[in-house]
Amino acid sequence: MKRLLSAFLLCALGCIDTRAAAPGYVPFRADLTAGAACTIDARALHPTQAALGWREVLFKRAKLDAKDAAALAAYLQDKDVPIVIGPGGVPFMADGHHTIRALLESQHADKTVYAHVFANWSALAPAAFWARMQASNYTYLKDAAGRPVAPDKLPATLLEMQRDPWRGLAWALMDAGAFTELKGVFFQEFLWADFLRERVQWNDADEVDFQRALAEARRLAATPAAAALPGWKAGVLSPRVVTEPVQHDTDDPAIWINPADPAQSLIVGTDKDTDGALYVFDLHGKIVRRVPGLKRPNNVDIADGFRLGGRDVAIAVTTEREEKRLRIFTLPEMTCVDKGDLVVFDGDPRRAPMGIALYRRPRDGAMFAFVGGKSGPAQGYIGQYRLEDDGSGHVKMTLVRQFGAYSGKKEIEAIAVDAELGYVYYSDEQFGVRKYAADPDAPDAGRELACFAKSGFAGDHEGISIWKRPDGTGYVIVSDQQANKFWLFPREGAPGHPHEHRAVKIVDVAAIESDGSDVTAQPLGELFPHGLFVAMSNGRVFHYYGWEQIAGADLPAPAK
Repeated sequence: MKRLLSAFLLCALGCIDTRAAAPGYVPFRADLTAGAACTIDARALHPTQAALGWREVLFKRAKLDAKDAAALAAYLQDKDVPIVIGPGGVPFMADGHHTIRALLESQHADKTVYAHVFANWSALAPAAFWARMQASNYTYLKDAAGRPVAPDKLPATLLEMQRDPWRGLAWALMDAGAFTELKGVFFQEFLWADFLRERVQWNDADEVDFQRALAEARRLAATPAAAALPGWKAGVLSPRVVTEPVQHDTDDPAIWINPADPAQSLIVGTDKDTDGALYVFDLHGKIVRRVPGLKRPNNVDIADGFRLGGRDVAIAVTTEREEKRLRIFTLPEMTCVDKGDLVVFDGDPRRAPMGIALYRRPRDGAMFAFVGGKSGPAQGYIGQYRLEDDGSGHVKMTLVRQFGAYSGKKEIEAIAVDAELGYVYYSDEQFGVRKYAADPDAPDAGRELACFAKSGFAGDHEGISIWKRPDGTGYVIVSDQQANKFWLFPREGAPGHPHEHRAVKIVDVAAIESDGSDVTAQPLGELFPHGLFVAMSNGRVFHYYGWEQIAGADLPAPAK
C-alpha cells in the first residue's frame, strides 16, 4: 500500500512547477536507464535506511538556509542524489538522506533535487530487488535502535525516518576529527554508531549532556576497542583520566604540586558561567572542593612563593569576567585572600578579563599577574599588575604596564609565563603566538621578541602551557582548538636563535576544542611518573595525559 501511495505521490508531484532543469538533467521518469541525470521532487524519493542522525540534519539545514536560490541549486547539483529505480518505477535513494532531509526541513519552498540513476531494476520482483540492493550496499537495514528491519518496513518518505541519536553522535565525532571519513567505505558512520550505542548514554535534548557524551565518545574512539572500525586514528591520544564533570562549562586548568607529597597534587579548573565556580580535582579526576559564587570565572593560574601574612603561600588567581576583577585564593584550602576590589582595566566592560598568567620574578620574588581582556587596543592589550600583601593578610594590586600587540582578530585569552627564562607568551587567537620579556624592568620589555605559529592552524590559537627542564630546554605547547591538536615548539628556540620557534611535533588528542591547558615535568606518583599534561575538553571535563604520552617516541625520553 505504501508503494502504491508513493507512486500516486510521484505522479502528483510531477505536476508541480519546479526549478528549471539544469543542462543535461531531465525530469524523472520510471524508464530512465543507468547513468541518466534527472530532477525530482525530494518528497517523492524513498529512503533505503530506516534512521538518520538528527544533529547532522540540523547542521545541514542551517547551511541550506544560508544560501540563496542560485547557490542552493549549485550546491544540490554538486550533491546530486544517486538513485535506483525499483519495482513499480519507485525511485530509491542510495545515499544523501541527511542532505535531502535537510532540504525538506529548510525554509526553501522549492524542494527539487538533482539525481543520477545508478541502476534501473524496476523489472525485478521485490525480493530479488532487495537482495540485489543489499548485495550492492545500497541499503542499510537497521532501525534507530540498531535492530534489523525488513525492507517492507522501511519508511516510504524521508519525513517518516526515525531519529537515531547514536548516528548523530557518530557524525559529530567524525566532524570533530576523531576518525577519518572514508569515501569508499559503506555505512561507516552507522558502524561507529553501533560501537557507541553500547558504550555512551546521554539525554539528547540536553546540549550540555551531549557535549559530555561527545567527549566520552572521543576518548573511546582513541582506544584499541575501536581499532577495527573504519577510519580509526591510531595516533589519537586517549586520556589516562577524565575528571568528573562541572556544572556548566570548563575552560582552563592549573596544576598545584603538593610539596609534601606530589602524588596528592591538585588540579584547579574554571566553570565558566554566571553561576560559575572554581573546581578542585585530585589526580584521579574526583572533585574534592568547589568555590561557588563566581560570575563567569574564565581562566586560572597558580604560583608558589607569594609572601602573605609573613609566610610564603601558593595562590590560585582567576579572572572573574562579569565583575571585571581578579579573585585570589590560597592553596590547598582555597581560602579567599582578596577584598573583591581587584578591578582590572578600570572596569572597562569592553576589556572584561579573560586570560591570566602569574609570574614570580626570580631576582626578588615579586609577584605579577598578566591579564588579557575580551577586547583591547592594537598596542597595549595585556595588563601587567603587581600583587602584594596589603598588610592585613589580603592582596592589593598595582598596574605596572600595558603592553603587547594585537591583530584585531577575535581576542587574546591564553597567556603563559616562563619565569626561569623570563618570557611571557600569549595567543593572538587568529594570528599567532607572541613573545615578550616578562620583567617590566627589562631593557627590551616593550619589544616583541617573536611571533610564531602563524600558519598551519585549523582555527583559533588557544591554551598555552610550558613543559620545562632545569637546563632551560623544553616545549611551548599551543592548542589548535578546532583541530583538537596541540603543537609543540622548542622552549629554547633554535641554536643561536632563542626567539626562533619552529614546531617539532603535533599531537592529536581526544580532548575536544581545548581552550586551556597546563603541564608539569614533575613526577606525580604512580599515575603520572613522568609528569602530567591537563587539557580542557568539551563535555564539562578536563583530560589528564601522562607526559610520556605527549612525548611519544619523537621527543627525548621524559626524566624519571
